[in-house]
Amino acid sequence: MAPPRAFDFSDDVAIVTGAGSRMDGEIGNGRASAILLARHGARVALVDLNVEWAEETKRMIDEEGGISHVIQTDVTNEDSCKSAVAQTVELWGAVHVLVNIVGVGGAMGDATTINLDAWDRDFRINVTSMVMMSRYSIPEMRKAGRGSIINMSSVSGSKFSSP
Repeated sequence: MAPPRAFDFSDDVAIVTGAGSRMDGEIGNGRASAILLARHGARVALVDLNVEWAEETKRMIDEEGGISHVIQTDVTNEDSCKSAVAQTVELWGAVHVLVNIVGVGGAMGDATTINLDAWDRDFRINVTSMVMMSRYSIPEMRKAGRGSIINMSSVSGSKFSSP
């Protein structure tokens, strides 16, 4: 029996949402995830609305000899999510790993004061995007005969207001 492939992604194609993320000039969770997957051999689709930030992630991956491609995507838009998966498959033939890590913090307040438009926007980015990206990645994973979906949130998701 072959040993497990721990941390060997050399046969894998990964999509990372929020791949250009950065926090106060530091590497954000999406960027870190993309770099680590590439470092361990994955070909990584760098999905982000901000192309400039995603290009910076690509530059960092390129410097280490990794393989990545930037795909500008609005994860609040279903057609954009569908297109990101389709572009990844067109480029590399499959999707094996989906890392849903895009996220924003912002809508603050309790139910009596929170701005509902901001709440809807944040929920669509932080939660609905996971469903939409998964919706189009799962069929590709099934075609490949395997796949993993990782849904992550930051500590910002645990902040709340008292009633």
